[in-house]
Amino acid sequence: MSIKLTVEFLGLSRQLAQTKSCLVEVDDQATLRDVVRQVAQRFPALLGPVIVPNTYDLEAAYMLNVEGKRAVRDLDTPAEDNQRLILMFLEAGG
Repeated sequence: MSIKLTVEFLGLSRQLAQTKSCLVEVDDQATLRDVVRQVAQRFPALLGPVIVPNTYDLEAAYMLNVEGKRAVRDLDTPAEDNQRLILMFLEAGG
């Protein structure tokens, strides 16, 4: 069985992917790292500047935001059906 998620791109990730968002389909046992891996395969320009090659971690300046509500730093978190993930630059501030 599979699940579908939407990944939205902001800032540099949007420039590199050349799209605002994409639909990702993964196995129902997948983690957010599996989602990032699939995004990297579809948008190889993200490898290096945004996504770490081989490990599929995010570069330190980036994070995934779930539903516009919470940041996820642990990419081994299980992915959920119909989730909306935002790949974004961590903004400095205080």
